[in-house]
Amino acid sequence: MDNYETEEQQVEAIKKWWHENFKLIIVVTIIGLGSIVGVQQWKQNQTMNAQTASLEYDHILQIVASDSNSEVTHQVESLQTDFAGYPYAALASLLEAKKFIDAGKPAEAEKKFHWVIDNSNTPNLKHISRIRLATLMSEQGKNEQALKILDVEQGSFKAGYMEVKGDILVTLKRINEAKAAYDQALQAYEAMGANAQILKIKRNDLGNS
Repeated sequence: MDNYETEEQQVEAIKKWWHENFKLIIVVTIIGLGSIVGVQQWKQNQTMNAQTASLEYDHILQIVASDSNSEVTHQVESLQTDFAGYPYAALASLLEAKKFIDAGKPAEAEKKFHWVIDNSNTPNLKHISRIRLATLMSEQGKNEQALKILDVEQGSFKAGYMEVKGDILVTLKRINEAKAAYDQALQAYEAMGANAQILKIKRNDLGNS
């Protein structure tokens, strides 16, 4: 009898607890299921967006390959607007920047490099943009501005940064600083296992003093 009463009491306790908490359980269950569905849907959307961005970038590559005079500004701007967080937008911007440079439009190229620096979520592409932008600005005589562009955390791109910095310092006739920059670049290239013969020639041309 005691066992029966104990089981009965347990059942009643469960019924009472359910009556007091069933609404909360339902809400939590719905939220939990919604979260699972939401995460899955988010992943699907991310995959679809990446695929769409990839296709648009491939289309830009095809345009450039088929006719060097074709403009891809509209397509690039579409990637920048709709898929700024994906590397394809930055890659397309770098591609268009090169087209502008080849067309003798450095100001337009600068805008593309700046867009990558300001908007890309891919650090390596931001580094590449900084190095190319600094080189382009130096070619236009904007050497001090170019040096400021390079004054950032360099990460694994130290060799490239320091080589361009050395080139700019040579242009400014700040030879001792240029030597130091080239030496740092050579050390960074050596750590990477790169040969850097052209850089060695540039450094040797400055002398050892």
